[in-house]
Amino acid sequence: MPTFTDVNKDDKLFTEIALRLVGISESGIPFSFGTAFVIRPNLFVTAKHVVEEFILNSKTTNKKGELKLTFWAIQIEWENGLHNYNIWQVVKTYLSPHSDICLLHVGAYNDTAAKYEKWKVVPVSLIPPNVGDKIMGFGFHATKFDGSIVSDSGELEHLELKDTSSKATGIVKEVHMIKRDSSMLSFPCFEVDCCFEPGMSGGLVLNSNSELCGIVCSSMPIDDSFYSHVALLWPILAIEVDFGNSKSGLNGTQPLSKLVETGSWKPRGWENIQVKYQKDDRTPQVMYLA
Repeated sequence: MPTFTDVNKDDKLFTEIALRLVGISESGIPFSFGTAFVIRPNLFVTAKHVVEEFILNSKTTNKKGELKLTFWAIQIEWENGLHNYNIWQVVKTYLSPHSDICLLHVGAYNDTAAKYEKWKVVPVSLIPPNVGDKIMGFGFHATKFDGSIVSDSGELEHLELKDTSSKATGIVKEVHMIKRDSSMLSFPCFEVDCCFEPGMSGGLVLNSNSELCGIVCSSMPIDDSFYSHVALLWPILAIEVDFGNSKSGLNGTQPLSKLVETGSWKPRGWENIQVKYQKDDRTPQVMYLA
């Protein structure tokens, strides 16, 4: 089990909600490949392209038609001026067929995570922002692992993690309810005029009401400005999740929308989203009705 040292104490405001994603490369080097955030207990969210890029840069095994991945989400919990590293191992990933969204089902990997009970989440809005609205994105970048130790067999023995928390503020320039284009951004998203640093992909984006409204998706410089995009959240309800025998009363694999139907989760604007299976479709379709 890895141990951790060093922490940026400026992370206190959101460090329990936003987490660093860490994996081991094919050459046995630890690397951070994006940001995730808590949406429900033991259920995190990141950008789908973050996980897809991780697969390309890490050791994976294919068993019974499924990829076996090993990576962690690192949470820092502060109490009375002291911090704990809560290490969550990703048990299963659920990639959205409709957007740049990925759900991460996690389990406790160390003793402090096993004792963690006071989950912190932000209010969620599935309602797209309006052009001209102010947004704020959060994530991490410039992550370094100097002093980390990986065994000859590729096992992580000790990890020293140093990084910088990032906040980006901008204005919504355009909203694409279906997609921006058919290749790069073929999913519901909105354009903002701020810069998202490398490593912030998968991070949370808040609206002016401090509600979660999107996921950091892409950013690139254009002349003296930036051309950045945020994946809208509403397609998340169509992601199929294996609930097992959860406390919500749901069993087996069902769309996340079932949490709404049972009253276990009520994000703002849920009434506008329709999730249903079409004839002969293996995956549910999702529509924004308002």
